[in-house]
Amino acid sequence: MENLVKTDADLREELETLRAWVKELNPAEDASRLRAIAATAGAMAHDINNLVGAILGNVALLRTELGKDSNTAAMLESIEEAAEKAAEVVQRLLAFTQQGPQRLERVNLNTIAYHMLLVEEQELAPRIRISRYVDPDLWDVNADYKQLTQMAISLARNAVEAIQNEGRIIIRTRNLELDEQFAPEGSGLTSGRYVLLSVEDNGVPTASETLAKGLEQGERAAPAQDPLALAAVFAMAKEYQGYLTVKSEQGQGNVCQVYLPACRREEKPLVLDRGEAPVGTETVLIVDDNQAILDVIEAALKRLGYRTLRAKDGLGAIEIARTYEGDIHLTLLDMAMPAMGGVEAYPELKRVRPDMAVIVCTGIETEAASDALLEAGANAVLHKPFRPSVLAHEIRRVLDSGV
Repeated sequence: MENLVKTDADLREELETLRAWVKELNPAEDASRLRAIAATAGAMAHDINNLVGAILGNVALLRTELGKDSNTAAMLESIEEAAEKAAEVVQRLLAFTQQGPQRLERVNLNTIAYHMLLVEEQELAPRIRISRYVDPDLWDVNADYKQLTQMAISLARNAVEAIQNEGRIIIRTRNLELDEQFAPEGSGLTSGRYVLLSVEDNGVPTASETLAKGLEQGERAAPAQDPLALAAVFAMAKEYQGYLTVKSEQGQGNVCQVYLPACRREEKPLVLDRGEAPVGTETVLIVDDNQAILDVIEAALKRLGYRTLRAKDGLGAIEIARTYEGDIHLTLLDMAMPAMGGVEAYPELKRVRPDMAVIVCTGIETEAASDALLEAGANAVLHKPFRPSVLAHEIRRVLDSGV
């Protein structure tokens, strides 16, 4: 059986071709093009997130009106699921285009593995069958969620492109207690707990890991649509003290496996049931430039007993904060607004009302902007789009914390 489709000489030739392509690139033009793409994607994401937020909010209001036992409950659930899938597409778009500082957090790869190719699945069927086998007790890893999403999607795309006609893709996750002597050769992995993400296909064998390793030494990784994007995955895995292995066999296909160190054991926090929304009587100022978002959040909060005020931008919010005679217990502050955004409005709002709690609502801003407001004293960040029940729980948590 021929184990590798390409010889080492072929791989070296491809590597040299890629490096020559890198040298011909104009860095200034390339950077300018990427900035333009990122700006366009960000603007699109802002609009789509607002639309999805309005859909989710109105579905929740309809469910309250009609009751859980209504004949329309299944249809409402379907609308809700479709809206949330649309939100996932937006996040994937941003993951590829928004370049911000790395944000390390506990990430469970099952979430990413489940959504890999989820949107494309219906389009690919029945030509390509996709199966997922995930460990329900999978350990977390400490990584940047966007980078891991990028890495996983690159592996999935590589698998799709390897299948020329009909085929299958298998996505697996599992825990692994690794003994150093059984670690992949040349990986440098030490003994310990790892999480393994595996993407298997029965397509045409792709380049071997020799190519992936070689590309690590180049100045730039290939685009994600190219099979040479394995080099980017390899580099990313190494950045997290992990490793990528690529096994290709004629007639068998490809198996790409990413090893990532697991987080230390710690007790998992209790997961709050977000189904039933808690009530309240406080006054909440809603600040958003989208009329549909203002309407749906106001309606949802009024149903829960809250008093509401509303503003379409930061300037309007500051004016209300200055002139309203009663207490304003909490502000929901959107980040991206035309007249004055959340970053600019926040300091003045806190100057006028220092005891007022603030929840930042964002769908496209960089993590650095959100983190800056948290460091300045904001109480929480909510990522759009969100269900009204999630918003209600977060409002109640912030108000009850007394911070």
